[in-house]
Amino acid sequence: MDDTEKTITEDIERIQWHPAFFVALQATLIDYKNVLEYKSEHPLNTEPMRIDVLVIRKRSDVVIQRQIAEIFRRENIFEYKSPTDYLSVNEFHKAFARANMYKALEDVDVSDLTLSFVVEAYPRELFRHLRETLGYMVEAIHPGIFAVTGAMIPIQVIESKALTNDENIWLRNLTRELSEPEQDLKWLKWLIEEYGSRLDLGAYLYAIFSVNRQRLSKGENDMLTAEMCKTFEEMGWGDKWLEKGIEKGIEKGIEQGIEQGIEQGIEKGIEKGIEKGKLEAARAMFAEGDSIEKIARITRLPLDMLKEELVAQ
Repeated sequence: MDDTEKTITEDIERIQWHPAFFVALQATLIDYKNVLEYKSEHPLNTEPMRIDVLVIRKRSDVVIQRQIAEIFRRENIFEYKSPTDYLSVNEFHKAFARANMYKALEDVDVSDLTLSFVVEAYPRELFRHLRETLGYMVEAIHPGIFAVTGAMIPIQVIESKALTNDENIWLRNLTRELSEPEQDLKWLKWLIEEYGSRLDLGAYLYAIFSVNRQRLSKGENDMLTAEMCKTFEEMGWGDKWLEKGIEKGIEKGIEQGIEQGIEQGIEKGIEKGIEKGKLEAARAMFAEGDSIEKIARITRLPLDMLKEELVAQ
């Protein structure tokens, strides 16, 4: 592995995918914002045991007309695996156990509970285990969406890479392999213009740009990329597009753009992000169990500041 490949691999591994998934899930169901409540990393007890996302349907009379929400009941647990991870048999059973623990600790009626898994790669070994060992049925009900029946609660597995680019585009494009850079850049620009005032897109955009930076900044896309950067500036998301390319990503809360950097295009990159965005990533890492020292090394935030912001809470 050469130095460039090693750097890209390290960047992929340190991207905070879960905050980006939290945004993508809300965006997919944004038309039902008033009847859904979201809880990220919902703690099951005082120990560090959490479920990734809990979506609560606040009104039983509203039908959520989205493919990923067809199984929805009142309490809907989502377990998300990043593009660098896979859904193993053990991970399935751990998540199922957490769902049962949630039912018991929160006194949730089993008829009110569902469990969804989101993974980029097709979980072949898991599906074989579900069918042959547990006797469950696994059926594709939409492209990339599989219903699992036979357990005491409805379960679905969402293979994000196989989703269609219509209502599921948010989850489909939360990937390290955007396939059509020019079209993808146009989509990202539209996304910012259409949803930037309704959703906090920082974590989502940061993940996509960081992991796809080479695809999104090649030759014919330079002008389009620079145009999108200008859109960032107009929305108050610009910062200092200076010397080191996009490798440091687009951070949440970027305040203002520098005209000279924007004219130079995305190849000049982002020198630094706004402290607020880095703190959000730090909090997410801390919640997942990363040490203060590791967080300081990755985010390059002062160790004393992190101790005050994270440990004191």
